[in-house]
Amino acid sequence: MNRKTAGTRTGSPVDLLRVLHEEVDNLADKLALRHGPRLKCRMGCTPCCTDGLTVFEVEAERIRRGHVALLENDRPHPVGACAFLDQEGACRIYEDRPYVCRTQGLPLRWFEEDERGRTVEYRDICPLNEEGPALEELPEDDCWTIGPTEAHLAQLQRRDAGDELKRVALRDLFRRKA
Repeated sequence: MNRKTAGTRTGSPVDLLRVLHEEVDNLADKLALRHGPRLKCRMGCTPCCTDGLTVFEVEAERIRRGHVALLENDRPHPVGACAFLDQEGACRIYEDRPYVCRTQGLPLRWFEEDERGRTVEYRDICPLNEEGPALEELPEDDCWTIGPTEAHLAQLQRRDAGDELKRVALRDLFRRKA
């Protein structure tokens, strides 16, 4: 990703998060265009909208600020799916959705160490989007690389909360529980 680091920008963590989310959206949109018909994700497609998702506090704060009435007056979606889905399967906080939701469905790649300490690349995609070229054959630029954006999120969190990388369950943002 070609972006300034979160630590060199000025503004509140939530304002900087909005900029980061816009950058993620722009890059994710470009990837989605490259994959065109392969991507079956549409409004109402909710298998990735799982219960128990957590976000950094800075993302939780963006949701709190943008959806005061929803969080105070409405109830979360019933347990088993994301708390922010409505009855039709649409996201009630779409414009302020967390980073993880902004890249769902895209071919993903990440790196981990194996048992011998070697760095290994892994790839995955939503099962609904598997039809198409094998993930292993895709150029690395045709995949969303997990890691850099998460590091920027952690930087934003640390700017606001020091070394604490507190995470918040999306369901816990609601005042009224299901």
